Amino acid sequence: MLTNLFYFLVRAFCKIVGLSFSFSNDGEDFALMKYLAKIKNGNYIDIGSHRPVKISNTFLFYLLGWNGICVDPLPSLKNKYRFIRGRDKFINAGVFGSKSMSQEDFNFYYYKNHTDNSTFDPARVKELSKNFGREPSSVTSVPKITVSEILSSSEKFFGESKEIQLLNLDIEGFEIDILEDFFSHKVFPWVVCVEELGQMAETIQNGEIYKLMKSNGYTLGSRTFLSSIYVLKDKLNILPSPYIKELKI
Repeated sequence: MLTNLFYFLVRAFCKIVGLSFSFSNDGEDFALMKYLAKIKNGNYIDIGSHRPVKISNTFLFYLLGWNGICVDPLPSLKNKYRFIRGRDKFINAGVFGSKSMSQEDFNFYYYKNHTDNSTFDPARVKELSKNFGREPSSVTSVPKITVSEILSSSEKFFGESKEIQLLNLDIEGFEIDILEDFFSHKVFPWVVCVEELGQMAETIQNGEIYKLMKSNGYTLGSRTFLSSIYVLKDKLNILPSPYIKELKI
């Protein structure tokens, strides 16, 4: 009840004052809205969702009636999602693809003062230490879940066809593994937003993510400084937006 009132007040306030704002870190939700604004009651999978509101790429869609599955290993987020995003299913775990799950040990490096830097990737930990002088507050084990397990529990949101309108990925170092698992299950989200931090155009075009997406029928639609947005070519005819075209890089 309280959360529904909160959503109503936020939307009413924005409408009254004509305010436009982005909840995302770099305007990703506005960029995504160019493609998905006309989809009513859509759905999403948000892997590495982090906070339910601040720097969220999916909260704006939630306010517009969408729902889906949010996955993040930070234990402190569970109650926040339950209160603020009650229509969503929150899974408190780290997501791994079939290749990375074969590894024996996974450590979760937690940064108390910079929680968005928390990661499973040791290379990212070294990078943060070298470039920013940041060291993890703790190193712990957290529950693990696979793409297959997420999909098997998602019928409520996506039906048997597994038609997913939006996939958001913020999982430094594991993007390829996760994307390959979706595609191996014949699941092709209409729009995919994936973190490719600060990459130059030439670097993106020669990168593994770009090549994987192109080979599976996607076109690069938009770029922010932090993320790339890929659109499934087979869905262009049902995403009525004048903005949908190949991004020239």
